[in-house]
Amino acid sequence: MRGVSLLGILLRKNVFLDIILIFAGVSLMAAGVRLIYEPLGLVTGGVSGFAIIVEYWTRSFINGGIPVWITNAVINVPLFIAGRYVKGKKYIIRSFFAVVIFTAELSLIPDISILGNDMLMGAVYGGVLSGAGLGIVMVRMSSTGGTDLLGAIIRHYIPQYSTASVIMYIDTVIIALGAMAFGVKNVMYAVIAVYITSKVMDTVVSGIRYSKLVIAITDNSDDISFQIMNKVNRGVTLVKAKGMYSGNDKDMLICAVPKREYIKVIRIISEKDERAFVMISDIREVLGEGFIGAKRFLD
Repeated sequence: MRGVSLLGILLRKNVFLDIILIFAGVSLMAAGVRLIYEPLGLVTGGVSGFAIIVEYWTRSFINGGIPVWITNAVINVPLFIAGRYVKGKKYIIRSFFAVVIFTAELSLIPDISILGNDMLMGAVYGGVLSGAGLGIVMVRMSSTGGTDLLGAIIRHYIPQYSTASVIMYIDTVIIALGAMAFGVKNVMYAVIAVYITSKVMDTVVSGIRYSKLVIAITDNSDDISFQIMNKVNRGVTLVKAKGMYSGNDKDMLICAVPKREYIKVIRIISEKDERAFVMISDIREVLGEGFIGAKRFLD
């Protein structure tokens, strides 16, 4: 590649933003494991949860047990090999960056319980940290390896299940192993943490992709459409309609916009046709030009 600088690569296609957000998400997850889950013996699933079990079981013949970060690194090797062929090079590069940071932070963050012995608060705050971190990482089309990479691989073949649901099923098995190591009481709190993690992760992922659908029935469709396409830079679809009460032919405009832009669309409609009948609804996902592509959504 000729004349391509490292800075140019980082700035191209928001790669620099990806790096910042992935780092932030991974840091939240690592903090949850080292400062909350590990000190309290909460096995909430994932490779990190399994690593906590391994550390506990190996304390009898290894001083302190096998560190969590070592188990995390070893298990991720075969997952990355499989993920390379299923998810593609770009996804794996991002995920490799995430798992390296995650593993490094697991080894650097001290094993200190910031919540003492409060299991309930551990489940709540640990779930929030893990869910927010995992959601941020997933939004940037990456993973921290482990069960979320495995979940992404499985979802590639079974797209009707969300990645969050697949991860929850895998985590259930790991939590059952945690019951054998730390007892049923810890598992009960771990289940709460897993539920909170799943909900927070879904909220983060859905919230960032959250959009609005604006439908306007108007007599000034040409002017409104022109203004939306030029001032908001969003496409508009025209559908011929008929008002059954009046019997008059009407134009129905349909426009999907990110939530931060829909007020601009409403303002244009109100300025061009005060009598327009407008409907606004929430939509969780929009696929296609101007939004996330269907292929990227399925990856």
